[in-house]
Amino acid sequence: MSDPRHDTVAAPVALVPALVVTHGGLGVALLGAARAIAGVFTGLEAISNDGLSRDALVAAVGDRIAGFGPAGGIVFADVAGGSCAQAALAAAARGAPGPVRVLSGVNLPMVLDYLHNRTRLEPAALADHVQARGRASVQLLEPPAAAVAPENAE
Repeated sequence: MSDPRHDTVAAPVALVPALVVTHGGLGVALLGAARAIAGVFTGLEAISNDGLSRDALVAAVGDRIAGFGPAGGIVFADVAGGSCAQAALAAAARGAPGPVRVLSGVNLPMVLDYLHNRTRLEPAALADHVQARGRASVQLLEPPAAAVAPENAE
C-alpha cells in the first residue's frame, strides 16, 4: 500500500502544442490512428509537404508554430534530414515565439505518448520523453520457438 505522503503527482502544465510535418498523407494517417485509439483531441495537427516548394513548406510550418506561444512546442517530422525536418528547423530558427523541439522519425507510439503527457510535462521534458518512447517502440519481434513450424515436418 502506498503512503500518500510520498506520492507525487505532477502539477498540470499548459497543453504543449505540436505539429506533425510529413511526406504525403503520413501525418494525417498517424493522427487518424491516434484518434481511433485516444479519441478526439485538439492542439495537434498535421501538414504535408505535398505540392509545396521548400519556401512554401517553411512558411506553412512557420504559420503553425507562430501559435505555439512563448513556452514553445514540438514539431514531429518523418525523416531526419528530409524536407519536412529541414522546414521545421528553418521555421523554428526564423522566429518561433518560444523554443521548438523538432523530433524526427515520428511513429504512432510517439504521437500517443505525446497525447498522454502533453499536459503533464513541460515542452523540453515532453520532447525527451516522447523521443525515448519512440526509440523504445522500435523492436525486432520474433515468434516464439514453439510457434515456428519445422521445415521438414512429415
